[in-house]
Amino acid sequence: MGIEINYNKTISTKRIDDTESGDPGSEQYETLLTGVRCHIQPFEESYNEDIDGNFAKDWIMFCDVLDIQEGDLIIEGTNTYKVIGIRSFNFLCKNRHMELKIRKSND
Repeated sequence: MGIEINYNKTISTKRIDDTESGDPGSEQYETLLTGVRCHIQPFEESYNEDIDGNFAKDWIMFCDVLDIQEGDLIIEGTNTYKVIGIRSFNFLCKNRHMELKIRKSND
């Protein structure tokens, strides 16, 4: 068995739409992936203050190697996380996976 036995959540991803919207200050996200199985667990114990004064908590997400990039949004139920770091492990065995550092704001 591989690492995927621990995948207990299903998420979707969104990425900033590259098409011109005409409004330079607006970011439009479009759904990229759906039905992605993964595992999400806390990276930190509590919410901490970001550099911009907001409070957020970092999490780690494990999933198959997919087209996920920094800046993408991870949607899991009513929770929204932003991808802030990515490590891919492309072994020649069953345990190929990605480890994503994701951040959830304390809204």
